[in-house]
Amino acid sequence: MGGKSSTLVHKITSPVTNYFYGDSTGDMNFDGEGGPVAKMKASPFVFKRRSSLYRDEDGFLAHEFYIEIPGSKVRKMKAGMMRISQNISPQGEVQLEIPRIHSDLPVVMYEKAETAS
Repeated sequence: MGGKSSTLVHKITSPVTNYFYGDSTGDMNFDGEGGPVAKMKASPFVFKRRSSLYRDEDGFLAHEFYIEIPGSKVRKMKAGMMRISQNISPQGEVQLEIPRIHSDLPVVMYEKAETAS
């Protein structure tokens, strides 16, 4: 009774359980009462991310830095902007204010929107 549906549910949920708690055969610990206690192997949340900002020698943060090139009537050169790629360093990792769900989470998350009737 329910053999086919139980097998289907097990096939769907086992990658998720193995991802968070490891393989169910050997990664179980036992608490004081003798019951199995599963440890999470990975967190489904991301708490830090790599920043896309750069810091220049003056301490300013920006995605890109430019300098203004003045024009010259003698050399017939137009004024313009030139992107700086020297003397800047990446900001590094930034702590997220709100934890995000990891992109490699092997679960499809779906919330059905309720329709107004």
